[in-house]
Amino acid sequence: MNEPSLLWWIELVKVTIGLIAFFLAVYLVDRYRKNLRQLFVSIKKLIGLKIKSDRASSTLNKAISSQQVVVSEDDYQSALRRLKLISPRMRSVCILWVDDNHAHTHHERELLEQFGVHITIVSTSAQAEISLRNKKFLIFITDINREGLKTEGLDFVKRTVYAGISVWSIAYVKTYQDGLPKPPYFFGITNRPDHLIHLICDIIERERY
Repeated sequence: MNEPSLLWWIELVKVTIGLIAFFLAVYLVDRYRKNLRQLFVSIKKLIGLKIKSDRASSTLNKAISSQQVVVSEDDYQSALRRLKLISPRMRSVCILWVDDNHAHTHHERELLEQFGVHITIVSTSAQAEISLRNKKFLIFITDINREGLKTEGLDFVKRTVYAGISVWSIAYVKTYQDGLPKPPYFFGITNRPDHLIHLICDIIERERY
């Protein structure tokens, strides 16, 4: 066989192999279309979870840094795991947050909103009362020293109880709270972002089991 003929046969074999590979691929895609679709969906979900996890980790770090508190690596990871575990139940949870300086809790709100929580912010007790009477909130978060009164946050929650307004209340403050008693009518009080996450998750689990 002369050289031109040999080259022709080599090219023919290459083309034939290419065509066989192409039709085989078409057959496999058609045959396992459903399985491949499920695989792509699963991969997309995993990528989405990884992105959400990375965002949550970054935002929690910013919250801890902003509050200038010391949080161990174990406590930090525990809060992130709790968020991931309870995230399906967090969608559409409504929180009312009253504070006369919302700038210092920006990262905490951002973190919760990443998991589907709806947050309404107000700055005064009067605004908070109107909101509580006009809309159903699962959780009420408040500061303590507000509107020129050192215990306005505590007093406001007491007034809501006496008025028959039922809502889970959490005090989020700037002072160290370990070892201090929980105020009456409050589910919890803390100055730490990771502890705030656990308190919120505790309430959601009680209400949405």
